[in-house]
Amino acid sequence: MNASELKQAARKFGADLVGIAPAEAFAHLPERNRPETVSDRVKSVVVVGHRILRGALRGVEEGTNFGSTYQTYGFSWMEDLFLSRTVYHLTCFLEDAGVEAIPFLAHRNPDDAFEPDYKAAAEAAGLGNIGKGGFFLTPQYGHRQRFALILTDFTFEPDHPRQTGLCRGCRACLESCPLGALSEAGEGRNFRLDESVCAGCRNGAYTWPGRTDRADRYAAACGRACLVALENKITGRYEHKFRKRSVWSIGPVAQEKQI
Repeated sequence: MNASELKQAARKFGADLVGIAPAEAFAHLPERNRPETVSDRVKSVVVVGHRILRGALRGVEEGTNFGSTYQTYGFSWMEDLFLSRTVYHLTCFLEDAGVEAIPFLAHRNPDDAFEPDYKAAAEAAGLGNIGKGGFFLTPQYGHRQRFALILTDFTFEPDHPRQTGLCRGCRACLESCPLGALSEAGEGRNFRLDESVCAGCRNGAYTWPGRTDRADRYAAACGRACLVALENKITGRYEHKFRKRSVWSIGPVAQEKQI
């Protein structure tokens, strides 16, 4: 089996994005985030991604639907059903070829010795870059994707990291946050994110106690601002622009009064 065959199979099983990183690409990360923590046999890390549907964010953008659409098609079913099915079938494909493959989804379990760093993995696999506001950005979908990993004991030809430049000169996510969770850091190269503030955001952020200890920001004010800022920079474009009116927001005071 070679990398081309693997990627073809991944797309056949539903992946919108697929890349390969060598295990040594994670050597600079904390031990908890290194594939070798799972097994010293890991040679290659396969990163697969599914796009988050732009339409899944429409209800949040309009302030009309926050749960049944984005929560289902952008978050829970995206990970638990669609992405996990792709990972399962691709893992079976690898096992049928005699390759041991260890599948991982995005759930974080504090009791596990290994915590996958999906952004670092996707970057090492040449799929895009981590943006200034903390989102992982790809040339195809901007910030709209979720990833899973498969650790293998086979050495595939790796992809190479690349610079997309999608964040260059942009401050959209920082300027859109009504709670001040993002602030300047590193002379504009990156923004500082206070995730404790994000946990209380009612501007489209989603929290799921017991599943993740971090606020999901894809549909939040910052995430939707990123989407708008990248519309003319990515390859996945639409007939109509995403934003058609001034965006709604809930500030800190109004948030405290919100039921």
